[in-house]
Amino acid sequence: MTRRILVALVAVAFLAIIAYGMFGMGGSSGAGGMVGRGAAVSDPPAPAITVRDLDVGQGDATYIHNGDSRVLIDGGPDARRMGFLLDSLGLDRKTIDVVILTHQHSDHYTGLLPLFDSRRHIKVRYFFENKDPSAASTLARLRDSIISRVQSDSLQYRDTDDPCGDGEAMCNITLRGGAVLHIMRPLPAPAQANNRSVAVKVVGADSASFTMWIAGDAEHAAIANFEAAGYATNPGMKVDVLKADHHGSCNGVTPRYLELTQPTWAVASLGSVNDYGHMHQQAKSEYRDAGVQWYRTDQNGTVTIQSPGTPGSGYTITPSRPGKDLNGKSDRRASARGCAGVGD
Repeated sequence: MTRRILVALVAVAFLAIIAYGMFGMGGSSGAGGMVGRGAAVSDPPAPAITVRDLDVGQGDATYIHNGDSRVLIDGGPDARRMGFLLDSLGLDRKTIDVVILTHQHSDHYTGLLPLFDSRRHIKVRYFFENKDPSAASTLARLRDSIISRVQSDSLQYRDTDDPCGDGEAMCNITLRGGAVLHIMRPLPAPAQANNRSVAVKVVGADSASFTMWIAGDAEHAAIANFEAAGYATNPGMKVDVLKADHHGSCNGVTPRYLELTQPTWAVASLGSVNDYGHMHQQAKSEYRDAGVQWYRTDQNGTVTIQSPGTPGSGYTITPSRPGKDLNGKSDRRASARGCAGVGD
């Protein structure tokens, strides 16, 4: 008799455990889980987009994550520092779908070398750059690594002068989380290297959610070309956030540029002590006159922008260290020649 009661109790307990697991008795099991008997499975949340303007010193690097798609625009000036950042972002043994080198200056490409370090096992699917000839040995090493991956059929190499390989001036890439990259053909060669910078517009779930304009070290000639090439109409240059061209240099902004882009925020990537006077006082005056607030990586650290994956959801912008519209140790006025479009 006692044995029968024991068996019955075990059976009841077993059924209770099954019921708990199936119907979520006792609380929610999280997104997509069941809550109570017969409850419908909820749709998973739409993938958010996260943009990080990384603190890489006197250089540029922007990391974008949307769904399970990853994008890196430039890599900064220091391979070791960028390697640390890649590791801290958990990118070992991951795939970066799109890598874009905006132009051929070492403060943008040197940090891309760790992507091809065999110890990290990072897969790159598409690499975009302008392919202009260069005598720089570090860039030659980077290109050798790219060519090796192309030959093994693990990477597609795209020339930003023909970004989609179809003769069109713009290549539109939809990430797996729904965000879109518009990659635009730069000012043609033989323009100076900064003015060969490719422009990229990032659009979140829709243009009412989050938009950003990133154009490397574009100076006045390249900025004028963006409008002349029709980019103000397609894909449109009005954005929420502008990655400050040329590290906050006065030759990376004009009143007309800010009229076209109409950003609420600008983010300048630069080193706390630099030889160029960035951020230039003239640039800060331009931003201030246009009602644009700014963060800067030398003072604020990495700046993170996030937007939910739903249309019209807006965005948040958060610096690692607080304070906005800050000045820095190296800020100074530039020479008239410097603001005319000559710079590093």
